[in-house]
Amino acid sequence: MSINFEQAEIEVSHNKQEIIDKLLQFVLTDTLLFWSHDSDLADNQEKIWLPIIIWARKILKAEILTTTNLDVSLENHKVLSALRIFLEKLNNRQLTVLYLAALDMRSVILAMAFVSGRINAEKAFHAAFLEELWQSEKWGIDEEAEQRRQDIKSNLIALEVFLNKD
Repeated sequence: MSINFEQAEIEVSHNKQEIIDKLLQFVLTDTLLFWSHDSDLADNQEKIWLPIIIWARKILKAEILTTTNLDVSLENHKVLSALRIFLEKLNNRQLTVLYLAALDMRSVILAMAFVSGRINAEKAFHAAFLEELWQSEKWGIDEEAEQRRQDIKSNLIALEVFLNKD
């Protein structure tokens, strides 16, 4: 499914505060906040996710807490005002890319790093699907899940091109 990014940018520009509000709620259940109990996967999360979380903490000047259970940390509510300021400073194209990438990757934090140029589409994809890719290595590839991931990867690459378009 191909998205018309120009049309999406127009819609985001007309609904900027609503989009920002959705992202603020979404960040509380960000994929990067929930870590595995499995030591192999947790090691991979530490290598790939932790540098991005540390970067986001510096950018937002706020603590971002992770967990190994399913409880949403109330402490992470403190990051919302700093994130609102970050999001409001983005132009319409950047906010559009961040929003669409966050939906695909289930991570506002990864989308922030992607839009800021901290990571490219390939690294963003790998970080977003770290757990699924790890599971496919252990248990084998599910063709339907693999196709969905490849569609999202293509979308992230297209978003990167759109973001950097003059």
